Amino acid sequence: MPSTKLQNSTDFDGQIFYVGLDVHKHSWAVTVRSLGIQVANFSQPPSAKALHTTLTRMFPGGVYYSAYEAGFCGTGTHEQLRKLGITNIIVHAADIPLTDKQKKNKTDIHDSRSIAEQLERKNLHGIHILTHEQQELRSLFRLRENKIKDITRANNRLKSFMAYYGIEIPESISKKEYISKRVLEWLDNLELSSDSGTITKQELIEELKYQRKQGSKITKLLRQQIQISHTDAYKRLLTVPGLGPVTSMGLLAEIADFSRFEDPVDYIGYLGLTPWNDSTGDTVKTKGVQPRCNKHLRPLLIEASWVAIRNAPHLFAYYSKHAVKNNKHAIIKVAHRLALIARGVVLKKQDYQADYLQNKQQEKVIKKGLKRTKNQGIQNGKVLLASTE
Repeated sequence: MPSTKLQNSTDFDGQIFYVGLDVHKHSWAVTVRSLGIQVANFSQPPSAKALHTTLTRMFPGGVYYSAYEAGFCGTGTHEQLRKLGITNIIVHAADIPLTDKQKKNKTDIHDSRSIAEQLERKNLHGIHILTHEQQELRSLFRLRENKIKDITRANNRLKSFMAYYGIEIPESISKKEYISKRVLEWLDNLELSSDSGTITKQELIEELKYQRKQGSKITKLLRQQIQISHTDAYKRLLTVPGLGPVTSMGLLAEIADFSRFEDPVDYIGYLGLTPWNDSTGDTVKTKGVQPRCNKHLRPLLIEASWVAIRNAPHLFAYYSKHAVKNNKHAIIKVAHRLALIARGVVLKKQDYQADYLQNKQQEKVIKKGLKRTKNQGIQNGKVLLASTE
């Protein structure tokens, strides 16, 4: 049996305590473990200070490690805990190992118990924590993303209203279904059969105008902030074929520091551009791309890839090579390569070079030739030396 110092409540100097937290808006479920034993399990108000007070009262002099799932509370609780001397990590909910029994018997207390147990076993790894400034920049990017959804919603409402009442846009104004500024001016002057219909139409038009104005404003402000905080990286990303301002801003707002991914495999996995395999024995099943990804970046990179293959011959050749089997899989492969190119230009602090891969191949050939010539010269020298002896 593991020994414990719990018999003497005043003697916990240097003893390690692992704290699992299930964090909610109105309460926290807390489980404390030490030396392989669960020593406390309780609920408390949502306060890092209250937790610290309880831990120091129950286990004075202890060393505290805690963890909680990433969620609505962001990193504020994490920072408060660390300031109070509690070493905390934030973990992805999907990274917490659970048994089938634990999955079927899910409560706040059970969740905190699982976190504490896995934390003690060293099975949990914290997610990367962005700086406050970077988190706020990311929020601005996501605000723009939500505003684009509002614009689409307002646009669809107006188009649905027009379709319901049979309002067709004259070809002399627009040959496309896009509701342009000119189309809106035409709709402004259109009178319906009743005041109610005209008022409804006008309100839908005003809503669309407002949302577009807000979207344009937020995009402009986001670009300004990106150019202030990531000036060089933003300019270099724009040199990559397919990466426009929105995708470039998204990469910098969501990732910020590309060097935090030491292995490119981790970087691609974060973007969700790797296959999702389900294999057993001789049976190999590929289920497409991983469902777990950064949902803000993957769609942008896939859209950028369609643009890239139209502007970069080597990317189109790469796409063509794989499109024979499946064009959807091929575009994911292009997005994979495009993401690596984006990472490369930022980390190497160089603009995109279309002939970069070709030059690298030539450098390898030259190095091999020089090495072969050097080895041949050494061998010839040995032969000459032996003949003179």
